[in-house]
Amino acid sequence: MIFERFFSRYEESLSDADVGALTRLLELSDNDLMDLLLARKEPEGDLSDPDIVRVLGLLRAV
Repeated sequence: MIFERFFSRYEESLSDADVGALTRLLELSDNDLMDLLLARKEPEGDLSDPDIVRVLGLLRAV
């Protein structure tokens, strides 16, 4: 449901950087992705990239 609402709201306005960040998030394991989406964890290391943080913020807001 999170992704359905996300794409309904932002699909037309996603930049190439946003798509790249979303792709990196979707490559995570289900558990790691869910922890990030539910703010149980914050992005660390390679995932602390500003584009990923921005997309994650959008996902959390829907």
